[in-house]
Amino acid sequence: MADNKKIAYIAGGCFVVGIVGIIILIATSLKTLQSDEMALMYNTISRTLYNDVKQEGLHSGPPGFKFIIFPSVFRTLTFDDLDCLNKDGVVVELNIAFQYRVNEETLYYTVLQFKDHDTFRKAVEYSAEAAVHETCSLYNTTEFQAIREEFQQMVRQNVRERLALINCTVSDLQQVSNIARPSEYEDAVKSKEAARENIQVAETERPRQITQANTVLREAETQAVIDINRATTDARISKNAALAQAEAILAQYQQETQAFANIVVQQNLTTDGLLAYLGVRVVSQAANPVYAGIDAPAKTSYLGGN
Repeated sequence: MADNKKIAYIAGGCFVVGIVGIIILIATSLKTLQSDEMALMYNTISRTLYNDVKQEGLHSGPPGFKFIIFPSVFRTLTFDDLDCLNKDGVVVELNIAFQYRVNEETLYYTVLQFKDHDTFRKAVEYSAEAAVHETCSLYNTTEFQAIREEFQQMVRQNVRERLALINCTVSDLQQVSNIARPSEYEDAVKSKEAARENIQVAETERPRQITQANTVLREAETQAVIDINRATTDARISKNAALAQAEAILAQYQQETQAFANIVVQQNLTTDGLLAYLGVRVVSQAANPVYAGIDAPAKTSYLGGN
């Protein structure tokens, strides 16, 4: 009798344990996905990843499995006050927002590569930020305002291409706003505009200045021609006067030479006699008395050859 009771207790305990085990197995074999979720089933015991994408609802699986969940709808990713360097090396501040979603068709490979949505979201952030920096480097500071729409389109294109490499889709609701330039650059732009205005004024004044300079140049050239002609004329006059004076002096000396020659012939003078004659003339025509000392014996006359 006691043995029967013992067996009954054991059987009852096993039944209860079995029921509890069944409940636990059922509980661990059922998972629910929300309407904005999709997932892959992963068996934590056998470490098996199934490639069948599960959508919203209640799903059963092997005991101990779990879902690797990704959003099935677009999620918004925002960059506030993102700094990037443009083509001029100027820091430009941007606010960028876009929506992304992992591709359902390649979810299996995405999980193999990134493990879960948190890691995948970081990859999306890094890839999008790299695309923004790359786009900023293609435009100078002026173009950020002058062709702003083109810049935004280029950001969309580059972000879309970058995220496509990690099996991610970007919606067309992407926004690029608040393109802020540094205050130093704004001051530089104002200075540049002022310089441009000064250049325009200078270009406007340039023809007048050139005309004025050409007028001064022509006047200087004309005056130079006048001065050269005057100098040439003065030089010619001086040359002719010098030639005439030289000819007059030469003629005078020729006349005196001829006169002295006639005196020598007529007076039958020697060279010493001619010199004595000239000396007498010089002394006789002197305005003041002339005193001469002559060594003895000395001749005072060479006339007649005596």
